Amino acid sequence: MHPRFVKPESILRALDEIFSDSAFNGGKPAIFNTGELSDSLMKPELMRQIVDKFEEQKKHKVLLLTKMGVKSIKFLLEKPRQNTVCAWSINALGVARRWENAAPSPEERIKAASMVSAKGYEVRVRIDPIFPVSDWKQQYEDLAYRIISEFEPQRIILGTPRGLWKTIHYAEKSGTDMGWASFFAEDTGWGKKISTTTRLEIYKFMFDKLNSLGYSQERVSICKETTTMLSKLGIKFKPLTCQCYG
Repeated sequence: MHPRFVKPESILRALDEIFSDSAFNGGKPAIFNTGELSDSLMKPELMRQIVDKFEEQKKHKVLLLTKMGVKSIKFLLEKPRQNTVCAWSINALGVARRWENAAPSPEERIKAASMVSAKGYEVRVRIDPIFPVSDWKQQYEDLAYRIISEFEPQRIILGTPRGLWKTIHYAEKSGTDMGWASFFAEDTGWGKKISTTTRLEIYKFMFDKLNSLGYSQERVSICKETTTMLSKLGIKFKPLTCQCYG
């Protein structure tokens, strides 16, 4: 909640070095994810400089991952950019009210994503983490319908709660509602997770609902899962490749 920002000139200088290095990433195009450790649109004026820097070349792309709403997307709407991919993290209404109450509402996030999509940007959606609350099927079916009714994401990424020790430690330290941790039932290479049986049920349910809305399973990804789970879902694991973003 109290971020410290890297100086823009340091970021832009590093990008210049990467763009001029033909051997970077083995000479292959890369996607630079800016939103795993913070919200990409936390400081729009800083991100404007970064996405504009990516327009100076044609090989690599930058991905913005956010929970922000309409107030934070003005610079994206002013002009479309060829090398910027946008991704919104959107949760079910009831879950968001309980555990994401410092962020804009899911409705506002859907509106922002729809507006950016209409401007020609590639927009992806993360429905993650999906919590198996008492009425989770109704909540997440409703969320899928709300999203597809407004626009069609190029990709939808699903995930269930991961409890890395740092996440749990700092959440407890902050005094936040720790009810979400009660769902954890097993340990995996991705930290604590809800049970394999429940995760499998969630993913199959979401595949079915998205398919019923005309959204192909081939465009749905699973984030930070075990190879065993991917196998159960019939998803081919690609070593050294991000299963979500490619």
